[in-house]
Amino acid sequence: MAILLNSNIITPTSSSVIESMEPFRDRAIDFNIPTKENQNALKAYKEAVDKVYRSINARDEDTIIFTSSVNEATSQIFLSMYAKYILTGRKNSIIISQRASEDELRVARFLESQGCRINRIPVTIDGTVDIDILKEYVNTKTAIVSIPLVDEESGVIQPIEEISSICSMVEAPLYVNAKDAMGRIPIDVQRDEISYLSFCSDNIEGPKDIAALYIKKDALEIMPIVFGRENEQSSLRAMPKDISKVIGFAKALEEAIDALDFELEDIRELRDEFEEELLKIDGAYSLAPWALRVPTVSIMAFEGVHASMLIDSLARKDIVAYSFCTFNNRNFERVSLVELAKLDDSLRHSIVGFSLGLHIKKEDIKTAIEAIKESIEEIRAISSCAKGDKNE
Repeated sequence: MAILLNSNIITPTSSSVIESMEPFRDRAIDFNIPTKENQNALKAYKEAVDKVYRSINARDEDTIIFTSSVNEATSQIFLSMYAKYILTGRKNSIIISQRASEDELRVARFLESQGCRINRIPVTIDGTVDIDILKEYVNTKTAIVSIPLVDEESGVIQPIEEISSICSMVEAPLYVNAKDAMGRIPIDVQRDEISYLSFCSDNIEGPKDIAALYIKKDALEIMPIVFGRENEQSSLRAMPKDISKVIGFAKALEEAIDALDFELEDIRELRDEFEEELLKIDGAYSLAPWALRVPTVSIMAFEGVHASMLIDSLARKDIVAYSFCTFNNRNFERVSLVELAKLDDSLRHSIVGFSLGLHIKKEDIKTAIEAIKESIEEIRAISSCAKGDKNE
């Protein structure tokens, strides 16, 4: 069994989630027909929806719709703001972070090609949005401010309460991508006065291909990109046909939130032990402040070690890590963590992340540490030999 250190990318579906879904999987459920089976399914569905609301402290009068992914939710928000408010002249710009996800950057580039003004707010040396610069750009003509709650690569938590306060002063709506925050830190849309928020099931041991989009009651109206009936999901999207996934999503959320109290602190201790050992390696760097990261993530760079080689070497040892700098995408415009940390530019392609899941064990961490050290030694030895051959 592989040791999974990429829980911010994907997680296996837990046995308890699978068990919760089983009675409803592959069933012909029609809520309009009051058979006993359909009524049982409707009751379970309503209970699941209630759990989804409570997972982010949403109010009953707010709206939550189910989507296929956070990317779909982001596209729906951005395209709505462009079509309903920017094209009509009521608003004139969209604000995103310079460290936005690639999915969000792709949507932003498309809108720019259509003449939309996209303001990219730089981040500080610690990876958080530069609040002073944000203040200069947010105004009453801002269609949407979009900030990820947690950086998908580094795990750095953004100051959402402060950002929300800035937006509220000029009544600019705030959209928060909480994909990498769910199950890592508490989320409260009422406390933080968030207009829209998206989160998914992929990295909390839930079913795949399901996410949620929260919409505050008095938020600017958005439009559907997948049309449903008038009584389905506030007419903003067609109802999910697989009711079992909604139930599994709710179960995964429930377990992830329950784990915030105790299990996550155990993970934090393992993460710290893991990172301390890796920092003993010559030429190893941690790329984000410990105090600002979620408890599960270590983001590192290793001199003389290309990320793709380390990822592949670890995979052969049944260790799964992640790296965004291995993406073969010339449009990937996000500022590098190496640049933020003011390290040598040669480390730009050496960034590797490790994200610990809830079920990681101490012995898994020890095994991973040894495998990483061994792989780095092997890669550096190969690089040294290659340099020697060139010199000859």
